[in-house]
Amino acid sequence: MVVVDMPAVERAKLEVPIGPGRWTFDDLLALPESDWRFEIIDGGLLMTPPPGLYHEGLWLKLRDLIKDAVPADHLVLGSPGIDMDPSYLIPDVTVVRRDAVRRGRRLAHPSELLLVVEVVSPGSKSTDRFLKPAKYAEAGIPHFWRVEFQPELSLTAYALPHGGDAYTEAGTWTAGQTATIRAPFRVDIDVAELAPDR
Repeated sequence: MVVVDMPAVERAKLEVPIGPGRWTFDDLLALPESDWRFEIIDGGLLMTPPPGLYHEGLWLKLRDLIKDAVPADHLVLGSPGIDMDPSYLIPDVTVVRRDAVRRGRRLAHPSELLLVVEVVSPGSKSTDRFLKPAKYAEAGIPHFWRVEFQPELSLTAYALPHGGDAYTEAGTWTAGQTATIRAPFRVDIDVAELAPDR
């Protein structure tokens, strides 16, 4: 391990893991517990700061707003890992087939997912806006939503065209507007209702 000075972090020191040339999910399991989020992109370790309280409250509100709209054979989950070997990603919200949720399973497979959602935080802007959507599309996950709260609250929905390898935008809505989403399930979301402090 390498110890790096990070005075802006609550702890004065942060232990940065040094792993093999190519990280695997088993390597992640061997790491000590940490507040930091560890994911793997193409075998390389991606480390992001823990999300803030507003971020956490926002994804919980979104989950509550869509849970009754998802198909009966699917569940809305928080942050399960997705096995996209050699990448392992953790979205903020997923809609996954109910039969995929079994005791002892740690990871979901992209083919079991209907929707993944990322809530953009200051420490994850580039990852959530560009890198992760590209990986999700490459893996064939049919729908992706991005929620932002800076500079304003917004929800953008994307769909993967049949045979496509990149998402197309289905719509963007901001606070004061209602997102009228018709795929992958029908739901109307008052974007202002996503605010956890409302």
